Amino acid sequence: MKLGKQVARIGLVAGMALTVASAVAFSAPATAATAASAVSSPASVATSSASAGSTGVPSLLSRQARSDAELRDQIALQMKIAPGGKQTSLNEVSYDNGKFVVTYALPGQQVALGVADCPSGWFCFYENINFGYPRGKLSSCGRQDLATWGWRDRISSVDNSTTSSVDYWEALNWETDLYLFTNYNPGPLSYLYDFNDRADVVFRNC
Repeated sequence: MKLGKQVARIGLVAGMALTVASAVAFSAPATAATAASAVSSPASVATSSASAGSTGVPSLLSRQARSDAELRDQIALQMKIAPGGKQTSLNEVSYDNGKFVVTYALPGQQVALGVADCPSGWFCFYENINFGYPRGKLSSCGRQDLATWGWRDRISSVDNSTTSSVDYWEALNWETDLYLFTNYNPGPLSYLYDFNDRADVVFRNC
C-alpha cells in the first residue's frame, strides 16, 4: 500500500507540473440554441432520471441549470439518487445536519471558477475541472463513502481548506480500495489527470 501511495503521488506531481505548463481549457456553458431541451418538472425527472453520462451520473446533475425550473429539477434529482437530504437554499442540499453539502451552479453563474472556493474547515470536490460546479464539501475525519451522497466517479478537481490531508481512493470491490492521491493544504488541484472521475472514497487524516 505504501509503494502504491508513492507511485500515485509521483503521477500526481507530474500531472500538476503539466497543469502549470499549460492551462486547462474549460468550455463555456451551452447556449439555449445549442443545448438540449430542459427537463420540465420533477415528475419527469423521477420517471426518466435524465440521461446518464459516461460515468453513469445523470447528465442533468453534471451541467449548469439553464433556468430556475431546471435548477429545481437538479435539486429534486439529487435528493432522489441520494435520499435523506434537505434543501437548505435555492441551490444547495444538506445531509446529516450539514455533514455533507452539495451546491449546484445558479442559472447564469460562472460554472468554472478557475480558482478554488472551498470554505475554511472543509475539503471540497468538484464535478468539473477548474473547480467547476456542482461542488460537494465535507469536514468529517476518517473514511467516507461518496456513494452515500451520489458522488462516486464524479470528481474532476479538488481543494482542501482543513488542517489535515485528505486521501482519495477508488473502490475496486466491497472490501478493497485502491489509493489514488492525497490532497494537502494548501493544495488545490484543478485537474486530476489519470484520477479523473475515479474517486469513490475519501479519508480525512485527523
